[in-house]
Amino acid sequence: MTAQDALARRAPSWPRWALRISLTLAALLLMSQSITAGLFLADVGGAFPLHRELATAAGIALAVGFAAAILCVRLCGDARWPIWATVGMLALMSLQAFAGYRSLTALHVPLGVVTIALGSALAAWFWIPRPGPIHRPALSSAMRADAGEGFAARSVAHSHNNG
Repeated sequence: MTAQDALARRAPSWPRWALRISLTLAALLLMSQSITAGLFLADVGGAFPLHRELATAAGIALAVGFAAAILCVRLCGDARWPIWATVGMLALMSLQAFAGYRSLTALHVPLGVVTIALGSALAAWFWIPRPGPIHRPALSSAMRADAGEGFAARSVAHSHNNG
């Protein structure tokens, strides 16, 4: 049994669930940004503070996703790319917040579309079922001794023992 097999066998599932839930929440909050942006552009009162607070909540959910991605690497032996993907999303959201606070609508709106698309794709990726590692039971010492004999030798020995 390799070290990776041992890690996969005892890896907890909660870091992956934390990653899925946090990224899904971030994606939903990012999608709600388009609604609040439309309300703000339509001059509906209270839309801007709601837009700002939902963006903050999406950033927090993504930061939780970043922490969960680190835990997935450390505790489950998962790939490292989700860490970099969440860092990239946080950087993109920071640029978007800067453009929004500076009223750079020509930059803020397209970045919003890209952020929503990437956030949704990232969340969806973690809900796609994938086959897990194959867990093979450890071989007993008798089975390991028989492993070198081959099928024919074991069959002959088994038939002689049964009598």
